[in-house]
Formats: sequence, structure tokens, C-alpha cells
Amino acid sequence: MKQKHLLIHLMLGLLLLTGCSSGLDSITENTMTVDKDGRLHDVSVEDFSGMDYENEKLEEFVNQKITEYNTQTGTEAIVLEKLEINDDIVKLMLSYNNIEDYNAFNNTAYTLSSLSDAGLSGEFISAADGSKVKAEEIQDDTLKVLKIEDSMNIICKGNIQYYNSYVTKENGYFSSTGDGTAIIIWK
Repeated sequence: MKQKHLLIHLMLGLLLLTGCSSGLDSITENTMTVDKDGRLHDVSVEDFSGMDYENEKLEEFVNQKITEYNTQTGTEAIVLEKLEINDDIVKLMLSYNNIEDYNAFNNTAYTLSSLSDAGLSGEFISAADGSKVKAEEIQDDTLKVLKIEDSMNIICKGNIQYYNSYVTKENGYFSSTGDGTAIIIWK
């Protein structure tokens, strides 16, 4: 389980529900956005139905954990962009300088690398036409490779070229299934 989810769950017993403005309404599932420069934006969506909590205390707790991490690294590696509560659904939007900060804060082992450093094997699906392509046939040094294990929606700023069988494409959106290591190759 991601650390931020664990941190939020630890606070549940101490908090009492308050309202909050909207703004992340269109996001209903965990979603990661990867910028071309390697910065990440992550929205975690949690259902707190039947739980008591206060928005202010939850935000204070999250800010404390972010401050601790940033102090430890000596940089502003993580930023709380938004924390919204609406109808017992909590949406937490964080920005990270890079995948290393994301991994350290969330206790994950995702990778973002160049094609040449990714060590790919097996078959991939072409995002353009759904055809199958062997890893060794993909020969573009400008491509980036994202590998994750958890189920979530994934948005790569740029053009997704290929993905493996642990990624689904529906209505132009990509999601990792969480059943194995999802690999997205993009430009």
C-alpha cells in the first residue's frame, strides 16, 4: 500500500468530517501524470464513507509528512497541490520532482527511464493500431519507459507509442491493471 494512503488511513480515527470545495470532480480513480521532464503529479482517491475526520486536521497531517520529507531531502521535492473532500470521497493531489521522490515517499519501486536503459523484453501493443510488436523491434532513442505495479490511470504528457498486457486502453485513456508490471513506452 502506498505510504500516503497508509498515512491517511492512520488519521481516520482522529478526524471529523467537514466540507470542501470541488475541482478534481472529473478524477474518480487513482491517477498519475508524468511530464516530459520527469515531474509527476499524483491524485489519490479514497472513499472515507462511515469514517469521521476533519479536513483541516487531515491537511495538517499530510502537510507535516510532506514537510518532513522535504526537510530530509533538503529540497521542495513534494508539493501538496490540493486536498478535497466531497461526499466522503477524499482526493489528494501531490506533485513530485521525479520518480525517485515518488518512490521514496510512497514506498514503491516504479521506474522511469530511457528505452536503452529499460531492458525490455517480450511483446508490446502499438497504441496507434493495436498490432503486436516485439521489444527488440522498438528502436527509438527518444522514447521513455514507465514501469509501475499498482492499478491506476496513467497520463503521459506526450504520445504513448506502446504498452504491455498489464495496461488497458479505453476511450483513449490508459490504465495499469495492477496484476503485474505495467509498461508504457512514450515520446
